[in-house]
Amino acid sequence: MEIKNKENSHKTILNATGIFGFAQAMKMVVSIVGSKFVAIFLGPFGIGIVGLLNNTIAIISSLTSFGINITGVREVSLANAENDQNKFSERFIVLQRWSIITSVIGALATICFSKLLSKLTFGNTDYYFWFVILSVNFVFANLSTSRNALLQGLRMIKSIAISNVLSSVLITLVTVPIYYFFKFDGIIAVILATSFINLLVNFYFTRNIKIDKISLSIADTFHKGKPLLKMGFLLSINVIFGQICSYLIKLYLNGNGSSAEILGLFEVSSVILISYVGLIFNAMGTDFYPRITEVQNDNFKVKELVNDQIEMGLLLVTPAIIFLYFCGPYIVELLYSGHFLGVLSIFKAALFAIILKAVIWPLAFVILAKGDNKLYFKQEIVSDLFLLVSTVFLYHFLGLVGIGIASLIQFILYAFYIIPILKSKYDFSIRKDTFQIIFVCIFLGILASTITFTIEYPNAYYPLGVLLLISFYYSYKELNKRVDIYSYVNKFKRKFKRHE
Repeated sequence: MEIKNKENSHKTILNATGIFGFAQAMKMVVSIVGSKFVAIFLGPFGIGIVGLLNNTIAIISSLTSFGINITGVREVSLANAENDQNKFSERFIVLQRWSIITSVIGALATICFSKLLSKLTFGNTDYYFWFVILSVNFVFANLSTSRNALLQGLRMIKSIAISNVLSSVLITLVTVPIYYFFKFDGIIAVILATSFINLLVNFYFTRNIKIDKISLSIADTFHKGKPLLKMGFLLSINVIFGQICSYLIKLYLNGNGSSAEILGLFEVSSVILISYVGLIFNAMGTDFYPRITEVQNDNFKVKELVNDQIEMGLLLVTPAIIFLYFCGPYIVELLYSGHFLGVLSIFKAALFAIILKAVIWPLAFVILAKGDNKLYFKQEIVSDLFLLVSTVFLYHFLGLVGIGIASLIQFILYAFYIIPILKSKYDFSIRKDTFQIIFVCIFLGILASTITFTIEYPNAYYPLGVLLLISFYYSYKELNKRVDIYSYVNKFKRKFKRHE
């Protein structure tokens, strides 16, 4: 029975990762196509303004939303695990009301500080009315967040995947004509339209979820929402602190006499490692967080689920990372241009750090799912500080290579910090079979990183090609032990024949 449960767990992880991964990839492709058109219609200046406005909105949202996008998922997951329709409805109503309250706070803050925001963003107060109009965006965005929390908390995998792709397609179809006809003057309309489309799509996919009508007073809403806000407040501080650390790193790289080229290479490495490689973690996290939240009271189940997630994460991520080592120069030139090949110096260590992230990343969710607010707050602050200090120090002495090594050090130090905590507080441990996979995948990652440090391209292609084949074979063999890959192939064949 235990083996069967493990197999089901691995299948659940693979199914969710496959569905979300495909959806994220489709979303990315649609976004890239849309971005190309927008770049033509707006030019570099317009794209820069869009980025500034979106960054400003993100900061205000972090300050006023109290982390509801994360705590909302946890609340829905816990309510669903209790299998009590009345409590489930009550928790969602509290969540939705607080989404409205925080959206009003965000809107009022934007209106009150509109002239200051215009001054900080554009250097003058002429565009303050843009921020007054954008205040409506917080209402759309926060209501959409509460609905998205409903989908994720209930683990409606296919609905989330389809809604993500549908939103991207609709946003692109609306964005391109607006920018074509209105150019720079269409920026505000596009930002509002994007939030409104996300809201409509999320409402559509949650329309059939049963929510009972429950009478809750204002006092009850505030009382029952206090745990939600308490944890959310710490999460929002974490986000803001992370943004500040990222800003300080960029400020240092630029203020240290570095050229704009260095800052550009750092930005490109962040985009590839977070936006593109991060698709795998986003895909896994969408299902993993609500799953671990549902079993958070049972330490044994938490341990098993985390070990399963580490195994699947490593077996999927390791071949992808070695593929990036192998095809790195081609991928950078395809996505950007040959002028950005300097980013490969960062990748030498930073790509290997992603393999370590596949081990560490599930561990961070344990404390979040347990609802240990202060400990989660502390662990994230420590992680951000590790990255800030190590990046500044190592870049100073090693240049671009040091930025990649800093990412590696961050995860190593984080592991030494968090694993003893999980062991002492929640009796967590790594299974023997999981440890074997960790050892092999880290060893493959060390070999790939060492090759790029000691052998220049194109000579590095040969040993990296051999290592790539080994990693694919190993991952295939271990995945097949856990999920029976042949059954997936046969299932796909049957579906294909059915549609012939």
